[in-house]
Amino acid sequence: MTAVGFRAQLVDEIRQYAAALADSYRTDEPVYTKTRGGRIKLVGVHAEQHDGLLVQLDDVAVHGVTSSDDVAGARPVPQSRPPGTWEAVALGVEIDAEVAGWCDVLGLPSRNSLQADVRQLAGAAGEPRIVSDDQAAALCRAMRSWRTRAQAQIGWTRDPYRPRATCPVVTCGQPGLLRVDLIRRAAYCIGCQSVWDDVDGSIRVLAEHITAQTEARAVTSVRLRSGWSGHGGAWTQPNG
Repeated sequence: MTAVGFRAQLVDEIRQYAAALADSYRTDEPVYTKTRGGRIKLVGVHAEQHDGLLVQLDDVAVHGVTSSDDVAGARPVPQSRPPGTWEAVALGVEIDAEVAGWCDVLGLPSRNSLQADVRQLAGAAGEPRIVSDDQAAALCRAMRSWRTRAQAQIGWTRDPYRPRATCPVVTCGQPGLLRVDLIRRAAYCIGCQSVWDDVDGSIRVLAEHITAQTEARAVTSVRLRSGWSGHGGAWTQPNG
């Protein structure tokens, strides 16, 4: 691929990430019914308008997320804990600061909203006199990170999956910091801010890492139970 072609690809990806973050979008879901003969029949299409990820993230930060027993998309039923989630609040602040930092580096004025600043960055990416090739590549990685972290935190109105596994990044390696959106196949670490998604297939590598640790923990648990019950295993029942 030529340098011009690579730059064009970067700009296209940046604009896609920016659109997911800042722009509302519409989904069309087919509606089916079962006929008397037991056949499935398409009876219509349900259209629904969704806010961009940044608005959804702000909504989660204020109202919290629904539990697995709630109707998808509904406001959560008040419980003993206060509404909103600190992780969503913190992520929103982090993205806001990072976007502002990019605008400052590129000499772009701050607009009236975070969404406007994100769109401004996407527009500037197409101008080589404003954004160099190296900066465009770095901005693309940043946009991807913002999108993936927001997706994982939002989790389609449900709490993100929090596996009992360590972060696979060697310089991090902390347990309990992974947040995974199983539906969108996106994840990030709240410690080192690393992201995994389907863009480069890294989500599959993370899944293998989590599976390996989960299976190892299960084997250890079985051995412990077996030893203590006196039926053999890794350890024998202690005296006394």
